[in-house]
Amino acid sequence: MRVDLVSKTVGVGKYKDLNQEEIIAAIARHGKIKNDNGKLVKYLMDNKHWSPLDMVNFTFEIETSRSIGRQLLRHSSIKPQEHSTRYSDRVLIEPIELRLEHPTNRQSSIDLVGTVFFDDGWSYIGDHNHKAYNAIAKASDAVVRIEEAYFSMVEAGIAKECAREFLPLALTTTISMNGSLRSWLAFLNVRLEHHTQKEARLIAKEIGETLEKEKPKVFSTNDWKNGMFM
Repeated sequence: MRVDLVSKTVGVGKYKDLNQEEIIAAIARHGKIKNDNGKLVKYLMDNKHWSPLDMVNFTFEIETSRSIGRQLLRHSSIKPQEHSTRYSDRVLIEPIELRLEHPTNRQSSIDLVGTVFFDDGWSYIGDHNHKAYNAIAKASDAVVRIEEAYFSMVEAGIAKECAREFLPLALTTTISMNGSLRSWLAFLNVRLEHHTQKEARLIAKEIGETLEKEKPKVFSTNDWKNGMFM
């Protein structure tokens, strides 16, 4: 997993020397620039006046598995661009953390059993005595065989756009996602909720920590780590 901030709104013209919070405040004041140390932005958020926060954008590049990537793409207000496997035969498999099914909550998992890593075969760190270990080993062997079969098909002339159909959901994918500050706050509000899958929560946490460094006044007024923005 990797999360990188790759672009953000920069002011031009009379907004040239303003940071994003100051741009939001100036737009909310219909172009009047005033240094209020973030008070207007705090007022807007406290009173749920979200539209001025749509005026600044951030783009993150996220590397994760295709299964977790599908969850991120559900946020329609954030515009994604996923790197295509039609043009590249780069195959990396994300580590797979294996946890037990929650006994009562279908949206959650508990208790780490172990983690499978894929690099020139597979390796496992965890409980080798767990009753699921034999199944884990069989599944890991299958992933390695699928990867080998993929390259064999490509070498034999099968188009990558066809051969990729056999690749697993653990395949590493890279997604660029652009959204306004308002959209990212909504994203954090959902993806930091305790029912969210652990891997997606970790991505959201990194995005939130990055935005907190960029916008300390906005984030200091909210319990953002617990999904309490909106």
